[in-house]
Formats: sequence, C-alpha cells, structure tokens
Amino acid sequence: MAACLVALLSTGFHDMVFTPLEHPLRAVKWVAPLVWCFAAFCFQSVMLHQATLLYVLNHSTVDDVLVDVGHDILGNKVVPMKVLDMISFSAMSCFFFGCALIRDLRLWVKVFMCCGFLFFWKGLLDYITDLPDSGGWHTCEKRLGPSGVHYFEGFRDLHGSAYWSRLMDMEFHGVDGTWPVRYCSDMILSGHTFVMFLFLLGCADLTRKLRLLMPGVPMRVAEILVNVAVICCVCTDLYLIVVNHFHYTVDVVLAIVMTLLFYTNAGIAILTDWWVEKWEDTDDVRYTEDNGSIWLPPLLLPCCAFQGFYTVRRKDRKDVREAFKVNLPQEVLEFVPEDRTYSDSSEFEEEEHSEKSREEEEESCYSP
Repeated sequence: MAACLVALLSTGFHDMVFTPLEHPLRAVKWVAPLVWCFAAFCFQSVMLHQATLLYVLNHSTVDDVLVDVGHDILGNKVVPMKVLDMISFSAMSCFFFGCALIRDLRLWVKVFMCCGFLFFWKGLLDYITDLPDSGGWHTCEKRLGPSGVHYFEGFRDLHGSAYWSRLMDMEFHGVDGTWPVRYCSDMILSGHTFVMFLFLLGCADLTRKLRLLMPGVPMRVAEILVNVAVICCVCTDLYLIVVNHFHYTVDVVLAIVMTLLFYTNAGIAILTDWWVEKWEDTDDVRYTEDNGSIWLPPLLLPCCAFQGFYTVRRKDRKDVREAFKVNLPQEVLEFVPEDRTYSDSSEFEEEEHSEKSREEEEESCYSP
C-alpha cells in the first residue's frame, strides 16, 4: 500500500507538469469542468446578491421569519462560520487530491459538473423566490454591516446600465474594503451542505472503486470508515446549520436530496461519458461501449437496497417500441396501425436510417 502511494505521488508530479505539453486535449478535459464550476459559482454570486437586494428593500422594516420545526427543537446557538467553511473545504480538498492522485477523469468531470449545476440552480431559485432570512432582519443587518445595508439601499430606483454597473462594482471590488460581500435570504438549498455532501460522495465513490481494485481487509475497513465519515459529516452539518439558524431545515434537507438526485442522474452520467470520450480514438483505453455509469450509494433512500454500479446504454427506437408493445393488452394492440406494430416497417427503418445519418454527420464534424 505504501509503495503504491509513493508511486502515485512520483508519477503525479510528472503528469501535472507534462500532460499539458504532451496531451493538451487531456489537459483541457481536466480543466474545463473547473472552469464550468467557477462560472456557475460566479453566476450564483450575482443572483444571490440580487436576492439580498430584494430582501433588504422588501423586508428591512419587518423582522419576519418563517416557522421552522428544526429551529424550535434545537433552539439557537452561535456557530462560527469558519467551522462550516472548514467542513466544506476539507471535503473538497480530500476529493480534489484523491481524485487527481488516482487520475479518475470520469469521476472528476462528474463531480464538478454536478457542483456547477447545483450552484446554478441555487442562484436561480433564491432569486426568483424572495424568502425571509432564517436569522431575521437583525441578523442580516449585522451580517452586511451598516455600509453594506446602505449600499444595497442605494439600488432603489436604479435601472438599466446604472443598476448593473453598481452591481458589478460590488462583485469585483466589494463595499468599503469588504470583499466578498455576504448574502442574506439565500435560503433555498444550503450551499455548505451540497458542496460538502457532493465531494464526500465523490470520496466514497472513489474509495469503493479502489476496494474493488484492491480487495482485502484494509480497503474494506477504509470503505466503512469513509461511509461512516460521510454520515457523521452530514449529520453534523445539518445540526450546526439549523442550530445556528443559518438556514431553514428544509434548505439543508433539500440540498441533500438534490445532491443525491444530481449525482445519480443518468443525464449527468451521459454528459460525463460524452466529455471524457469526445475526440478520443475508439481504441483508447478510456473509450467504452456504454453511455456512462451510475453509482447508487447506500444513502439513496429508499433505493439503498439497489446500491452498486449500473451501466447506462442508449436504446434504439425499435427496442423501445417492442418493449412497450409487449406490455400493451391485446385489445389496445388492435387499434395500433399495423406498420407500427411490426419491426419490418419501412417508415420505421427510414427513421432509423436518418437518425444514424445525423449521428455520423455529428461525429465527422467533431473529429480532429
């Protein structure tokens, strides 16, 4: 195990330095997901500051907080933001170095694609629905500071280029030397939760693959410890955020659910497979016949009984039609046109031929 780690570290430095020179396409495939994730985070920041603006202008005179069962049960305790940031940063760091060390490009692309989509949807959802901050207006006012509140109030009656100029100036330069500017009313989806949980899922996924590659007691113990760490971190994160009234309970629970749905989504798996294999030779070791793979983690309730790795494959229209036809009662089949019932339909074959032609044309356009 130690010798394997030393070999990975020694070759890792070589790959980091020489991959951009020897395989620029491969380097782009590693960097592009990071660029997408950063761009989505910037979009989220702009949208959350606009959500904060709406909250300052609409709720600054009313200290309204929604009723939350989690707040009532756990009470209210002060938790430093640095603790929550440290948990999320630790999870991200473990995945970043572990995945880069193993050179698992598919997992790298998948996790950062999911993270970018979650950033995007959090920013959009928080902007289109102006919810009262879970800590109340006084907490928001303290978080922004007098200068921050005054700056947001200065947006009143601004429109067009003047509005966007003031907003972008805040995004790039902050307010009175404070950068970045904090948010208020960024309730829907807890960013700390989905960032931490997503990268911990990536770590658990990577550990499970390593155990399949190197079976034995040490790796089995490592897998159990990682799974326990994921559960403990999620529970700790939920408790700290709710007891601090940093979010409503539903924001944390929804972040966990959304992360699981994105991570196990077939569309994400297909997009990942497309990006990893695009412009690669069909005889490359990274090229596969399927359209992606999905890992169902044990935490995916109520589907935890089906945990494991699954392959995603594209089905042609003929297979879909035949499978659907088998499930139809005979009384319904009598009303189905005959040329759609049998596989030798000329119209169907023409559609299949045209679809294959389009796919071949797309492949020729993207070929180097």
